[in-house]
Amino acid sequence: MVTERLNSLKKAMEREGIDVYYFNTSDYHMSEYVPEYFKTILYFSGFTGSLATLLVTRDDTYIFVDGRYHVQADRQCLENGIKVVKLGTKDALDPISFLKKNFKGKVIGLDGKRTSVKFAKALDKAGLNILSKDIYSDLIEDRAPLSEDGIYELDEKYTGLSRKKKIEMIQYCLSDKVHIVNNLESIAYLLNLRSNDILHTPVFLSYLVMMDKDVYLFCDVGRFESELLEKLYDDGVIIRPYDSYYDFLKQIRNRKIVLDENKVNYQTYLNVKARGNKIYNMMSIIEEMKAIKNPVEQRNMRLAHIYDGVAVVRFLLWLEQIDKSTISEYDAARKIDSCRLEYKAEDLSFGSIVAYNENAAQMHYFPTKDNCAMLDNKGILLFDTGGQYKEGTTDITRTVALGPVDEEVKKYFTLVLKSMFNLSSVKFLTGMNGNQLDILARKDLWKLGIDYRCGTGHGVGYNLAVHESPPNIRHGHTEVGSELIPFKPGMICSDEPGVYFEGKFGIRCENMILCRKDELNEYGQFLSFETLTKVPFDRRLIDKSYLDEETIALIDAYHKDVYESLLPYLNKEESEFLKEATRPL
Repeated sequence: MVTERLNSLKKAMEREGIDVYYFNTSDYHMSEYVPEYFKTILYFSGFTGSLATLLVTRDDTYIFVDGRYHVQADRQCLENGIKVVKLGTKDALDPISFLKKNFKGKVIGLDGKRTSVKFAKALDKAGLNILSKDIYSDLIEDRAPLSEDGIYELDEKYTGLSRKKKIEMIQYCLSDKVHIVNNLESIAYLLNLRSNDILHTPVFLSYLVMMDKDVYLFCDVGRFESELLEKLYDDGVIIRPYDSYYDFLKQIRNRKIVLDENKVNYQTYLNVKARGNKIYNMMSIIEEMKAIKNPVEQRNMRLAHIYDGVAVVRFLLWLEQIDKSTISEYDAARKIDSCRLEYKAEDLSFGSIVAYNENAAQMHYFPTKDNCAMLDNKGILLFDTGGQYKEGTTDITRTVALGPVDEEVKKYFTLVLKSMFNLSSVKFLTGMNGNQLDILARKDLWKLGIDYRCGTGHGVGYNLAVHESPPNIRHGHTEVGSELIPFKPGMICSDEPGVYFEGKFGIRCENMILCRKDELNEYGQFLSFETLTKVPFDRRLIDKSYLDEETIALIDAYHKDVYESLLPYLNKEESEFLKEATRPL
């Protein structure tokens, strides 16, 4: 089926004079997770991962994936004749370098509404001829519709700031400039609005144009209750149809335009560039405001992680009591989902990753009912899961023993756990960024000559996207460059080192950490991290011979905090289980 779809696309390319057609996994808003409507890489390749680039030439098809998806792409794409380019490995070229080397002077087709300004400019700089045209939509059969769900308001007791106050703060910073925003999380954050257009990410498809006095929101008006429409109007928000956005841009002439070329689409850029506007490329002010959680958001996020901890402890107790050989990865995923949704969570924050033994070597392995492994009363289980609460968004990974495990597994689990605490316990001067801090989580693994092919930490939104930037912790550089933005008090980030051995096992430990002010002295303002996640680590997997006294003390202190934080919310059986799970090492 994939082969037939690709053949139809190649015929369309030939008709349009296109030598290579470019697909990414984004939507019109440069989103990481997207509505089903935009999953065109899945349609034309069979790849289900959340991040990839697909290049279709007249003769071949190439998919470019990072280290999280090397194994998965092999399994899903090779059978369809698609060549897998594993980014981060020796001699692997990134998509732009690949195109420059092999197709300079040729015509590169793309959908300008789904391509960032930055990427399109990089193609142009590489000497490639861009044709912005959607040639694929007419080829897709039974395409999923876009959401028409209602849009609702998140109360100020959760957001900490009113919509009107946020708008006034941004407009004050903009002065006489026009600010164009495509990013869905930023729009939802600014307006204190949420919906369900993207699975597990409570945003809604929309564009935003901020003027010095008015704010234009391009979103279908039928999705709002009349009372909410009146409140938006009172706060200076004017609703226009979603499809009228590009016509509206044509009316903006000879103005100073602020936009983020990483998060605004190329078609937007072409429209405003053609009308005498002066464009300033910069990260949106909304992004930084969103990343730095205010005191109310911080307080709520602490509570969300307590709720989340209770749900995960209940899952761990269930897992301890059952015969593991009677359930699958999919069964375990549905159980932890229900533990959250039947307690306090409004939704999951992403599809639950539950992987047994060698499946955990695929960083973003996702079990389905028809494609999953049975568990057993031995080996290890990795689960990476999270919830959406009105009090915030959570993301946690634990690796647990299902029975006997060998000494190699204990060694690597202990070193991964130590690596996680190496980062979360650091005290550092203001101005340090995630690129500089990353080595703390890798140094003990690097001593063994091993690494993990992904970042160490990502920012997390507040009742928004589970992946948010800034902040970002990694030693390599991303296209957005958020790892170079210094940490500031109020930023929340994951801390998730791991090891992944294909065909054997994968191990990851993940907590969420909140940046906070620490000591102030003659050397400057020091910062440190407060750990938000409240779930124990499996003591059966810890080999103390690989730990120093300082790390042992950190683990014991963490477990004491977990026990004391969750105890008021647990019944007798749960509290006894947690007391045993958090015993000092």
